[in-house]
Amino acid sequence: MNRNLRKILTIVLFVTSAVTANAVVIFPDSTVLGKYPYVRFLEKGADIQLSDNEFYNISRKVVFPVNKHVLPENSPLLKEIENEIVPLINKDSLTIRHLMIRGAASPEGPYNFNKSLGEKRGKALFDFINSRLAFPVSEKDDATIVIPEDYQYLCTMMRDANDADYSKVKQLCDKYLPSNNITALKSALQKANGGKLWKRLLKTYFPDLRASRLVIFIEKPEVEPEPVAVPPEKTDDTPPTGQIEVITPPTEEPDTVIEEPTIFPRREMLSVKTNLLLDAAYVPGYDRWCPIPNVAIEYYPLHGHFTYGASIDFPWWQDYWAHKYFQIRNYQLEARYYLKETTPLEAYEPYKADKAHRQKPAFYGWYLQAYLHGGLFDICFDENRGWEGEGIGAGVGLGYVLPISRNGHWRLEFGLQAGYFRCKYDPYQFECPVDPTEQDHLYYYKWYGDADQFKRRQYRYNWLGPTRIGVTLTYDLLYRKRNLK
Repeated sequence: MNRNLRKILTIVLFVTSAVTANAVVIFPDSTVLGKYPYVRFLEKGADIQLSDNEFYNISRKVVFPVNKHVLPENSPLLKEIENEIVPLINKDSLTIRHLMIRGAASPEGPYNFNKSLGEKRGKALFDFINSRLAFPVSEKDDATIVIPEDYQYLCTMMRDANDADYSKVKQLCDKYLPSNNITALKSALQKANGGKLWKRLLKTYFPDLRASRLVIFIEKPEVEPEPVAVPPEKTDDTPPTGQIEVITPPTEEPDTVIEEPTIFPRREMLSVKTNLLLDAAYVPGYDRWCPIPNVAIEYYPLHGHFTYGASIDFPWWQDYWAHKYFQIRNYQLEARYYLKETTPLEAYEPYKADKAHRQKPAFYGWYLQAYLHGGLFDICFDENRGWEGEGIGAGVGLGYVLPISRNGHWRLEFGLQAGYFRCKYDPYQFECPVDPTEQDHLYYYKWYGDADQFKRRQYRYNWLGPTRIGVTLTYDLLYRKRNLK
């Protein structure tokens, strides 16, 4: 009886272990991520199948301001992705099969502009997610679909809201969209109800169309099999004991991974610069090297094309015995438009320290410039040629910024300015022009009339043409820094 009982127990334990070994093991993060409707799991090798209606039902969106493609900082979706979704994906090394993103714009702008805007909005969301993944998604996957003017989603929103004009808008869309005649469709919507329909759509529905919508497809991970319980092999020499030997599949020791140092980029915020040509100036007539001390600053916004700057030139040289004076105070305000579009700080990716490439600054390459300047001057070349006065001017410029350091924080600028300058001035000389015999060793304005009728700044000078040429050395003084870990 005792022997039979041991046999029964052995069989029961064996069957229980076999059932346990073949049970479905739920991957922990698949359960957690399953609460997010826009996260889908795929079997390995399975095709991605998602209709347009399903996409609109489960996708989440980032809404942009009018005509903007920079991701808004207060977006709940972006916070959810960064703080919840991506950490779960990275923790268990999950593989993203596909980022299905649709970047769109509202219909009120020109079609070609909306197409470009939708593409930039989709790419902004793609870069935001990709820069935070341990295993980034390749851009070759064509993850972003551009929908310049999403009339299909417009109809979906109107249908769900039981809008009284849904049938009219749907009828117009069904008429023109199959032939892709967007111009005729937009014109028909603008004319409907005497223009009232278009105005209502603009206010009620269009803000939700300025968005990038997202669905994430993740490949289901392969689950390691659990240890299999195997009953001990019975021999004639070994009596049954009722115990079960557990055989654990061998595991390979992971290779030791030595992480390379990761450098997180800094974005320039304020730079200081000096024009090297002015620093080594030679002034004709002054007949000597005459450095023109100058300093400028440039402020770089977080994104966009424009920067703003100010500068001052302040040579203040004098040689009384040689009657030479070169004293200037020139103040300038400027705005620049960089042709290259600036990448938002969130789109920067960390790079490894041993990679042989430079980190480029946010603002570089060709730029256009507008400036306004004013100042005062006192210039004298000898005892008979001196001028003092004040002036103001404005103009435009063209330049190129070239990074010259590995981290991008030292740069060289080449620029040319041209514009209009107008000044009021008076000529002066050493000793009295009226009575040269009077030697009082003073400077006098060149005025030969009645002294009581003298008025300062009787002369005018106007200049239209080049106003400055520069080879400028720039260094970033203040930075913005973001830890992308």
